[in-house]
Amino acid sequence: MRIFNTATITVCFVFSCLCVSAGELLIENAKIYTASEQGTIENGYILIQDNKIAKVGERRDFDFTGQTIDAEGRSITPGLVNSYTQLGLVEINAVSHSVDFVTEDKLFGPSFKISSAINPASTAIPHNRINGLTHAIVVPEPGHLLFAGYGAAIRLAHAENMILDDSLALFINFAAQGSKLSGGSRASAYSKLRQSLLDAQDYMSNRKESRRGQWRDYFLPLHDLEALLPILKGDKQVVITVHRASDIRLVLSLQKEFKLKVILAGASEAWLVADQISAAGVPVIIDPMANLLGDFDQLAARLDSASRLQSAGVTLLFTGVAWRNTHSAYTVRQAAGNAVAYGLTVEDAIKAMSSNPARVFGYADRFGSIESGKIADLVIWDGHPLEILTRADSVIMNGKPVAMVSRSTRLRDRYRELNTLYPPAYQK
Repeated sequence: MRIFNTATITVCFVFSCLCVSAGELLIENAKIYTASEQGTIENGYILIQDNKIAKVGERRDFDFTGQTIDAEGRSITPGLVNSYTQLGLVEINAVSHSVDFVTEDKLFGPSFKISSAINPASTAIPHNRINGLTHAIVVPEPGHLLFAGYGAAIRLAHAENMILDDSLALFINFAAQGSKLSGGSRASAYSKLRQSLLDAQDYMSNRKESRRGQWRDYFLPLHDLEALLPILKGDKQVVITVHRASDIRLVLSLQKEFKLKVILAGASEAWLVADQISAAGVPVIIDPMANLLGDFDQLAARLDSASRLQSAGVTLLFTGVAWRNTHSAYTVRQAAGNAVAYGLTVEDAIKAMSSNPARVFGYADRFGSIESGKIADLVIWDGHPLEILTRADSVIMNGKPVAMVSRSTRLRDRYRELNTLYPPAYQK
């Protein structure tokens, strides 16, 4: 593999992009991981017209006189997705008033919706974007019930309308935390979860009487039962954090009983029941590097779980290293690289953080793969996209390169040279 000076390439690339029009852009001579049925193109081109991908191929069979980028020695992937983050919901974990992903207010259970708290001006967003992350699933955490509430899908663009879906899926914790919040026993957690679903079914059948106060009492208030109706109707998915193999079997039984659209998250022991998960058609969100025991639910965690699940036919979605899912959400790429080291193919690893989440969460018609008609959200890498030392040369969103600037890069540039016009904040 040819070795390039990354800084030089980036400067040249950005300079070449300054004159790119919103109309057309041609990228040539790149290795393209399409994350689609077209597979990987060893030396190909991407034609972008009106912010969308017009053509993708190996040999250009048309004349082009517009702006061209020669990406020789580089690779291109779709913009990456981390499928379990708190992006936009936290600035500093140790400062409680900057943390918005959990509520202790007992008024809200399933009806808690996190999207209104997402801050598009969060410094974590450009920091992740310049490292290749263009989309993320933003997730609430449970505060007083095993029900965490509804999460959102976001696109890490500059626009304030970055939210793709403000009530993407209902999130539930059926792992150790959910057990703790349910009286200290997973038997209690299971009973509360199942009874809540039964109550919601009953409420759906007797809605008018319930709202007039002419029906029986329920475990949850009516606004929380209302929030459960979309998952019972199949209109919304439910993401259940669960690790232990026996608990995964319980979740699959609830999926079958209530005909739920379930996604498993965490799933450290999922490989033990991979065939059952695959037969149920349930996708799994995992950190492929999670093999250290957070609790006794994860005794069978192993580093090759991603390849084992893939071999069984399970749809994989990735989150980042050790669930560092906010400021370091972009480390999902490092997690994917380690999954490849333990048996997963490069193509499947890239799909787990691009086309798979787009398909599972319902926006594959617009994003997630490099195909004609999709919005041009791409990342040009200075080497193999899963190598830890590879960096993003450029991130393209809506067919145009975005500024590769974040608070971190500004601080770097501010203090790289001390003899500047800026006054020193501190002198020895």
